[in-house]
Amino acid sequence: MKTSALASLSLLSVMVMSPALAHNNECDIELSGHIQYQPGFLTVEMEDGGTLTIDAAHTLTINHEPISLNSEQQRWVGQYYDNIDMAIPMTLSIASEGLDLANVAVTEVFGELLGEDNGLTQDFGELFTSLEEKLAHSFYDENGTIYIDSTKFDEPGWFDESWEAEFESQIESLVSESMGRLLIAIGTQMLWDGGDMSEFEAKMERFGESLEHRMEAQADALEEKADALCDVLEEADYAETKMQKSIPGLSELNLLDMDSHSMKM
Repeated sequence: MKTSALASLSLLSVMVMSPALAHNNECDIELSGHIQYQPGFLTVEMEDGGTLTIDAAHTLTINHEPISLNSEQQRWVGQYYDNIDMAIPMTLSIASEGLDLANVAVTEVFGELLGEDNGLTQDFGELFTSLEEKLAHSFYDENGTIYIDSTKFDEPGWFDESWEAEFESQIESLVSESMGRLLIAIGTQMLWDGGDMSEFEAKMERFGESLEHRMEAQADALEEKADALCDVLEEADYAETKMQKSIPGLSELNLLDMDSHSMKM
């Protein structure tokens, strides 16, 4: 069954995690190494095993030793900290909104196919609830304050990229388990349409277009936030490069890596 509704579902499912990592055609960035972050304090592990820390006052220490900086070096340290301090909450917000958007799409698609009271919609609701809980557990402390320790993740960077694979796997599993119900629902819908497959496809096409139209504004807003996140990360990467070159002991700092730099400073 080739419909806009299911196409929208697939696109939204993939979208849930991808904006969180700011991977798009205009923002190709890689995150490597490990960080620990909470508001007011950032620790980054460098490629040689050393660590740098920066606090909210932009005080820099390398391997627990305070570092004296000139005004230009201090500028890069401040810019690096401030942009990462902005990027992490932005990333979490995008991930959460992406989950909400995908949840709405899934609920409406399967509600249209199976009826509002079908078990599959409930199963998907439980899946999205569990992902939201995992998001909260992984990136917030018991007081609701952001706290990240990427050493707990399977992948480098401040987000675990295995989330996307886990999400897609659970989506596929739920759909596979419910394929019988889906086929029965499709058959029933076709009987209501007098067995006319083209009429059923046209109906689903109209539904898909309606869903896409209603969610377009939210998706566009999410894309704008992803673009803004890209700009913030680009500024952080630029500052990181300046720190590498100008501050002794930071030559192995390489948390952020972008293909190209467009920032002019």
